[in-house]
Amino acid sequence: MSTIEVKTSVVADPTINNISKKIDSEITLQSLGWIYQLHINGELHYDREKLQRLLRKWHEKKYNSFLTTLLNGAEKKDTIQLARIDTIISKLKEQLQLEIDAFEREFIEENLSYFESLEGKTYLVLDGQHRIDVIAQYFDPDIKNKKGENISISFNPSTPVVYQIQGEQGKVDVKGKFKDLPERIQDYIFNSIPLLVVIYNTGDLEELTNVFITSNSMVAMSKHEKRILNYNPLNRWLVSLCNYDPIIESMFKNIGSGMTSEYDLDKKGDTLFAAEMLLWINNNNYENQSENLDEALGPNKKHKKVYVSNPEKEMTNAIFRKMANICASYDPDKYKKFSKSTLYNLFYTVAFFMQEGNSWGKSKDIDGKYKIQNEKRFAKWFFDEEYARIHAKGTYIVFKNGNKEKKQMHDYSFAKHNADQKQKSKVCMQGKGGSKYSFSDYGRLRYLLEDLYQDINKLVQIGAMKKIGSRKGIMSRGELLTAKGIPLSESTGLHQDEIKPVSEGGESTEENTQFLIGKKNQIKSNRPLPSIDNA
Repeated sequence: MSTIEVKTSVVADPTINNISKKIDSEITLQSLGWIYQLHINGELHYDREKLQRLLRKWHEKKYNSFLTTLLNGAEKKDTIQLARIDTIISKLKEQLQLEIDAFEREFIEENLSYFESLEGKTYLVLDGQHRIDVIAQYFDPDIKNKKGENISISFNPSTPVVYQIQGEQGKVDVKGKFKDLPERIQDYIFNSIPLLVVIYNTGDLEELTNVFITSNSMVAMSKHEKRILNYNPLNRWLVSLCNYDPIIESMFKNIGSGMTSEYDLDKKGDTLFAAEMLLWINNNNYENQSENLDEALGPNKKHKKVYVSNPEKEMTNAIFRKMANICASYDPDKYKKFSKSTLYNLFYTVAFFMQEGNSWGKSKDIDGKYKIQNEKRFAKWFFDEEYARIHAKGTYIVFKNGNKEKKQMHDYSFAKHNADQKQKSKVCMQGKGGSKYSFSDYGRLRYLLEDLYQDINKLVQIGAMKKIGSRKGIMSRGELLTAKGIPLSESTGLHQDEIKPVSEGGESTEENTQFLIGKKNQIKSNRPLPSIDNA
């Protein structure tokens, strides 16, 4: 087999040192069989959270077009871009030994932890996952999807692909199944067609992500799709929130409309929704400002203006899980009649009473004071109210345009307010546009809050919600220990416990407080028990 010679006009100049260079790469020509073997042996890692788009199988016309160019002489048109894991780990360890800045050390350590977690993998795929997927489906006659269905490709070229074996009569039309081609043609395709592969031997996740984004610039990527790929722990958390809970996934997938454009699930639009709601938990007056999303989800740099705490992430996660359960408990045919706007409204409504310190819920003294007791009953109440809000009589203004009757949405209607997340400018006027209330600003949020507050006692009565207690008592831990006759010197290892759990409405009062050794408190959990000795 002859060696392929690569021509170049590059002149090496060892007198110039690029000191800002973070990535070292090399261009190689590899066979289709080389990339296929790496794929089937599990040596390639496809990170569809941090560095890739979600894999959506190419349709027949698309994969046939790719295979035609691949097998018909234009194989070097596209590149496969890989990051070599062992050399990157070695370089990161070297950098860690030399780095003295605490922030930079933390960044290197996070990268090192990530690449070391890819044990058993040789390369991280930066670009080309769809092309590798097609090559695997073409070569492997028995390849199956998760459902166990055979997905091997039968090649139907968009223009004729014809080979001839030297010294033999006749021509070979390259089409159909790979396994049905003559053996020498199979060997040629597998071993002799060069594939342009760029291998990055050094780099970090931030730089390698930029490689992926710029490599895909020919295929339109939404602003958020680029944003969520930034190396940032918050981005990883958002993707994890949306990717691994099938009920949350179903909540977005089955809503009737609205998950389009930047919110398209194929473009990780669920993480955009989650990011907006996380920032709303961070600041209850937050509006959907792109610059704040860019700041919070941008590259992980020092001195960020938007800081999101772990408790805020935990609260957002808890609300998402509760929302997903609520939506799953509702009639699926009715659920499809609502849009993404309703998911925003459900999040706001639940956050009013689940988030302690929520500025809107606090105005009604319900913040952190209630929990959902029966998701199905709560779902019926919420979606009934939501339907009434967006279909209220007066929502549309009917007018004549020539001989035709037309209608448009009233600016003061709740349905009109659903159009975007710019909350402050929304105005309600009782009786106008079907509105039940008058509000000079934040009309959408105030409307949802008022509907909840008016019905909250009814929701408790029907068992949809339950009032919970508070650990914020008027006495400190030290004062409670003294009241119970326990010296501070003997309090080490004792856990403060509410006899009637907070989740059942208990308060941190002297009468409802006892101190238990840690093991007893863990076993007791939130079960209500009579007061017992501290033995």
